[in-house]
Amino acid sequence: MITVRHNKVILAVILTLICICLIPKTVDAQAIKTTVAEILSNPDKYDGKMVQVDGKVYSLKPTVSKRGNPYYTFSVKGVSNGALKVFSFGSPSVKNEDSVTVRGTYQKVKHVPPRFTFHNEIDASDGSVEKN
Repeated sequence: MITVRHNKVILAVILTLICICLIPKTVDAQAIKTTVAEILSNPDKYDGKMVQVDGKVYSLKPTVSKRGNPYYTFSVKGVSNGALKVFSFGSPSVKNEDSVTVRGTYQKVKHVPPRFTFHNEIDASDGSVEKN
């Protein structure tokens, strides 16, 4: 027989799962709309923050990790000089020279143990890459 206590536990679990499902959409909606040039001129201001930039895709590189997980990288260039690297899991839905909007977490320096370091990268795994 299910008691009131069990009902409360089940309700708490369901509410937690609903909240977890909504978090990525809430974070994505709060992206700071900026430009590639602005991020490059003030990297500390945007470090660790969810950003949104528009630009063109260059040097698109779809890859599969040693564990078999697909991911891709590319450079996004704004209207002025400079570019940011973009990383995302999955297969790309864009191609070189496409105009895109990128939403993701910007990192001035990203360390991936044991030996990789990346500079000026937007991780779009928690955001999106959309063709304009």
